[in-house]
Amino acid sequence: MISILNYPLFPHETDSFHNVFHLYEDNEHFIWSPHLEFHTFDLSQFMVKWKKYRREMKAKPSAEYPWLMMLSAADYRKKTIDTNIFHELEEFAMNEQEVREAIKEWESLSANQENKVLYEARLKYLRDQLSNIMGERRAGREEGIKEGIQKEREAVIRKMLSSGTAPDTIANMLDYSLEEIKKIQREIESDR
Repeated sequence: MISILNYPLFPHETDSFHNVFHLYEDNEHFIWSPHLEFHTFDLSQFMVKWKKYRREMKAKPSAEYPWLMMLSAADYRKKTIDTNIFHELEEFAMNEQEVREAIKEWESLSANQENKVLYEARLKYLRDQLSNIMGERRAGREEGIKEGIQKEREAVIRKMLSSGTAPDTIANMLDYSLEEIKKIQREIESDR
C-alpha cells in the first residue's frame, strides 16, 4: 500500500517524509511477509526537506525523489506551480526517460480541458462526501449527548423515587411529564 499525504501522519514519531511498515507477529516478532509493505509519503515534510537540504538530496537522489517533486510542484487549490521544483524536474527529465515521459503525460493531462472538468467534478464529489461524513458525525454526537442527558435525567428520577419523593413533586421540580415519571416508577416496582 502506498499512501501519498499532504500532512504528517506521525508528527511526533518521525520527521522523515518516507516511512515503510511491515506486519510482525506480536509475541515472537517474525514478519508476516516481506512482500507486504505499507509506504507513507508526506509531501509537506518532503517540501520542508527539499527546501532545506536540496543540494544534498540532489547529489544523492533516491528513486522516489523526482516523483515526489512532481506531486509537490502543483498546488491545485491555488492553481499554481512551483517553478523551482519544476525546473529541477526538467533537469531530471534530461537524464531519466521515465521522468521525461511522466512530465509529458502530466502536461498533456493538465492541458486537456476535459480532464480538468473530470478532475474538478471528482474533487467536488469527494468534498461533498467529506462534508456528509462530518455532518453525520456531528449529528451522531448531538444524538449521543441528548441520549446521555436523557439517561442521566432518568437516573435522577429513579433516585428521587427510591428516596420516597412523590411523582408529582418530581414532575414539578424537573419539568418532566408526570406520566413518564409514573412509567419509570412502574419499571422500578416491576424490577423488585
